[in-house]
Amino acid sequence: MSPIRKADMARSASLRLALLGIGLAVALAVGAWSGPDAPLLDVQTWHEASSGWTPLLFVLAFGAAALVFAPRPALSTIAGIVFTMPVAVPVVVAGTVLGAGLAFGIARLLGREALAPLLRNGRLHALDSAFARRGFTATVICRLLPIVPYGVVNYGAGVTRVRPLPFLAGTAVGTLPANLAYITAGNALAAGAGWMPTLCSGLAAAALLGIGWLARRLARTRPAPGAADVVSIPAATPPQ
Repeated sequence: MSPIRKADMARSASLRLALLGIGLAVALAVGAWSGPDAPLLDVQTWHEASSGWTPLLFVLAFGAAALVFAPRPALSTIAGIVFTMPVAVPVVVAGTVLGAGLAFGIARLLGREALAPLLRNGRLHALDSAFARRGFTATVICRLLPIVPYGVVNYGAGVTRVRPLPFLAGTAVGTLPANLAYITAGNALAAGAGWMPTLCSGLAAAALLGIGWLARRLARTRPAPGAADVVSIPAATPPQ
């Protein structure tokens, strides 16, 4: 490849990375500006707009909200309030996977090429290798041990070598326990059981900590080849 061609490719990668940085800054600003008063988080708005298309609209809104770092627990809980359990579960899972896929695709398109050199050494290389070799398992563990928020994982995974399908499947599986807890709390709120959401939240937190501990042990005892630097993972915290 000629030096001119290499220079053009480097400039193109840098431009895409700059666009990604600007986009993330805008997404953070939109998420912070909308806050808890956003129409998406207004239960009354969803009740008033109720129709046969409402579940699909909620999935699309959930996916779009994930791009601006909207809180997944709040979105899942609202789904539990608006829909029955048999409807809320597939709606939330689909929205979670859609949002993850959109952010992943944007980061892969705009940031992977420019950031690839940073993933060739040290801990970042070990992390990249773990995702490349065991994408599904690494994603499930990452979701169960959310040391970084859901939205950050979505964008961050896009610059690694993880393949899209294992990442999306791992996202669906790894976020399911927390999503079920949030939906159950939302159903309890809709039914007027004032003490049930608190109980559900406490049980969910305990369950997630237990699952996170098991996932941490798995990550330590069965590391992916070349991923020895990744397995020391801090204690789990409730997902965001």
